Amino acid sequence: MAIAAVQFALSYGLYNQGIMVAITDSLVSNSIFAVFGVGLWYMVRFSGKQIKGFVKNLIYQITVCAFTILIWQLLSFSILRTMFDDNPVYIGFLFDSMVVKILTGVLIYFLLISVDFLILSFEEMQEQADHEAKLSAMLRDAELSMLRSQIRPHFLFNSLNSVSALTLSNPQAAQDMIIKLSEFMRHSLSLGTETMNTLHDELYHAGLYLDIEKVRFSDRLKIEKDIDTSCGEMQLPAMILQPLLENAVKHGVNTMLTTCAIRLKAECKGSTLIISISNNFDADAVPLKGTGTGLNNVNKRMSAIYGRNDLLKFGSANEVFEVELKIPGNVGEI
Repeated sequence: MAIAAVQFALSYGLYNQGIMVAITDSLVSNSIFAVFGVGLWYMVRFSGKQIKGFVKNLIYQITVCAFTILIWQLLSFSILRTMFDDNPVYIGFLFDSMVVKILTGVLIYFLLISVDFLILSFEEMQEQADHEAKLSAMLRDAELSMLRSQIRPHFLFNSLNSVSALTLSNPQAAQDMIIKLSEFMRHSLSLGTETMNTLHDELYHAGLYLDIEKVRFSDRLKIEKDIDTSCGEMQLPAMILQPLLENAVKHGVNTMLTTCAIRLKAECKGSTLIISISNNFDADAVPLKGTGTGLNNVNKRMSAIYGRNDLLKFGSANEVFEVELKIPGNVGEI
């Protein structure tokens, strides 16, 4: 439309053609090229995907350009000459302006295909971005499944070792522990592949775990809970607390001959759920060797789900080790 307006202005103002003649000349020429322009879009899609290499593409485009301009000029010239056959002044103008129109056509052609190539490149970039996003989501889901799968065998092996020891020293306790372990595993399996869980259900699952450890350690393990009941329906990653509690038992109860208190606290601050788990430990005891799987597992899962690495904090002071976990109500909060 813009080029048609320019062509009309030149024909009418510079070459003194009549207004109707100038309008007709502009509309016929540019309407035909506009139809060709639609075909050029499909040609660009074909050449952009099938023809590789700059030189081959350039030769291809020059050939198509020459063919397009030739057909365009033949059609528009024939139509306009037939319409204004009784106007010798315009027919002379039609012949004289042919070179200018051809050069203009070449310019329009390369402008059109440049825009087409830009659109095609944008579509390919968008498709690639969508593909990468899908791959990233699949990798994240696979990583979360792998991290969660590490929890069950890790805990199960420890529990079976404890049952084995209790069968000789305290058969009744071993029986109680097997019953509680069975309930724990049944609840774990009921979660299936769910990524998220409510705080209420997560605390129930954590309670089953602590009950098992209570059988194992008896009076050496003391459990204190401070739970804000209004947070019960808030969502958090499923089985995220168990590795933290395992860490508290391993590096707290296992290091002490006296009572070790594990304190579990959950509170809401706005839409953010804050959970802290602390335990006392014997600073003089020989530290147990560990791979750091529990805390690393939790940190990786939080990073994979929320895209952040600052949601898990831990440290020790005055023979108390504390872990703080922040669960955003929405990604990007806190």
